[in-house]
Amino acid sequence: MDGLWPSVIDGAGASLWATAVGLNTLVVLGANSEASSPSLDSLIRGRPLEASWLVRLKFRFSDRQVRFDPTKYGWPWVPETVSWVLPTSMAMIALQRAKKRGLVGGTEVETRLRLAAEMLLDRACVGGGWNAGNAAVYGVSLRPHIDATAIALAALRPHYQNLIVRDSLTWLLARVDCPSAYSLAWLILAAATYRDVRADVIPALTAACNHLAALVEDPRGIQDKSTIALAALALGVDSNPFEVNA
Repeated sequence: MDGLWPSVIDGAGASLWATAVGLNTLVVLGANSEASSPSLDSLIRGRPLEASWLVRLKFRFSDRQVRFDPTKYGWPWVPETVSWVLPTSMAMIALQRAKKRGLVGGTEVETRLRLAAEMLLDRACVGGGWNAGNAAVYGVSLRPHIDATAIALAALRPHYQNLIVRDSLTWLLARVDCPSAYSLAWLILAAATYRDVRADVIPALTAACNHLAALVEDPRGIQDKSTIALAALALGVDSNPFEVNA
């Protein structure tokens, strides 16, 4: 077993996102090292295409449509592809939680977490927040997404003193009137991890939770089971599986 999970059960192939979510769940539930080690090892060893010096040269000199530093990398959605914001953020959350529980440690873990944090900060949108992958494509600045920004902020909670992180939190807290239950749930889960460092977080959380509660009462506001699950976690945020700084 390589410790990697697929995103669906039909054998569609390994997913780094699904693996990070699964690993984080195992650690939250108190799994021992025997249960979590294969996934931990696979995440730590896993490298995106940017880790190859040939691919780095390609991004530096020929593929210039996107703007990012290929020497700063995290995790891809699936093996043998480039880094994206969401799987990188979730892998960081899982590894940071495993590290706090004493399940993993060492210089390789620290290096992966450092590179991943640098990658997220490098790909932040102008003014704060994150798109799914890059901040600009073909010279055009991209808009942040609420879910990507929220998950990145949860992963970067230990880096709150960074100006990009603080600006991104400000951007996120201004979106508590979001009409999407899915995005609003992610906003609540991420913002709650900063409730002890910003006076404006608690009022924003109260407004967001009230709004989410109203949304989930209307069946038209729930599109899938993942939204129901996230909303349940967000409205019971005293036990937050995505908080790594507690």
